[in-house]
Amino acid sequence: MDKLRKKKRINVSISLFFIWLFCIIIYFIFINFVKIPLMYSLLIIFSESVLSILMWAFFMIKIDWLKDINTGRELKYLNVSNILSAIRFTLVPLLITMFGLLIFVNEKFIIKIIIFIFAVIVCLTDLFDGYIARTFKQVTNLGKVLDPVGDFLMIICFSVLAYVNNVIEWWFFLLIMIRIPGLLIVMIFLMVLDIKFKLKTSLLGKASIFYTLCLLGLATLKLLLSFNNYYYNLFLYIIQIIGAIILIVSSIEKIILLKHYIKNQDHIDLTKDNIQF
Repeated sequence: MDKLRKKKRINVSISLFFIWLFCIIIYFIFINFVKIPLMYSLLIIFSESVLSILMWAFFMIKIDWLKDINTGRELKYLNVSNILSAIRFTLVPLLITMFGLLIFVNEKFIIKIIIFIFAVIVCLTDLFDGYIARTFKQVTNLGKVLDPVGDFLMIICFSVLAYVNNVIEWWFFLLIMIRIPGLLIVMIFLMVLDIKFKLKTSLLGKASIFYTLCLLGLATLKLLLSFNNYYYNLFLYIIQIIGAIILIVSSIEKIILLKHYIKNQDHIDLTKDNIQF
């Protein structure tokens, strides 16, 4: 078993190194078209490196999670689903940089289109990684954690970007910050207190994440195209109201579920129904 863990750690470390290298190469390709001050470049590379190191550390600690949860079959390498999730997780700083610098490429519309297409491709990996894992029967607990955490990180970063550029309302931004980082903080707090819990991904939970991602995509589209249309602004305002309702209801559902687990500690079997965020 120790030999297997060692081999898995080596294989995973090599994979994550090449994922980090891939993201850095993409960044250097990007700055050939958009000039970025050296300090910003160092900060972005540092951010991507820190995310990669944190992900590597988590994988090393939870290397036993690299196996199919349905069959128990050990996986010696990161599967395609894990790799897609890892790439999406590592690319977040670069995506934020791309959209944050759109104001400096007003005369380079083709670059804006490339940025948009690239962002869409990265976001689409979120749809395919889970499907690939289920199809090839390689659903792992590593993937089940990395996938939603990557989504949460992307939502938080794009929410900050949209809010700073006055694309979304302050109250919707506040709800996102309460719903997403707040949930992670609560889970960490429960772990510290050694309280057993399971946060199952409900239909409402999936809907709230998917809706928020789509809404932020429409919001950043306004930033991408640099336009200020009354009807589009009204449309964004209305879908933010709908999104706020979904986030509030979803948060209430999570609170009720947490209360249930706290009250029924003696009856929770963590070997069943894998923990989800």
